[in-house]
Amino acid sequence: MDKKPYTHFQVSRNSFIRTFNEVVSHKELIWHRDKKDRTVYVIYAGSGWKLQLDNELPSEMISNCSVFKIEKDMYHRLIKGQGVCIIYIEEK
Repeated sequence: MDKKPYTHFQVSRNSFIRTFNEVVSHKELIWHRDKKDRTVYVIYAGSGWKLQLDNELPSEMISNCSVFKIEKDMYHRLIKGQGVCIIYIEEK
């Protein structure tokens, strides 16, 4: 069983909340792709948390403000900041 760098809370069939706590290692936040299109809403992000999409510069994650669209099979990663990062994800 793979240990994930987040806790996962299923909200509905196509939506969930993920929490990355302050002890997650930046080495655990690897480039990856998802099998479905996703919209990511930032609920809370401590200072310095960023999302980087393939071939783009990292974008700051701002609490209750940032929304990101990630197409299926697009490489992306989180970049660790201070404190926790909580995101709400909807899949299509």
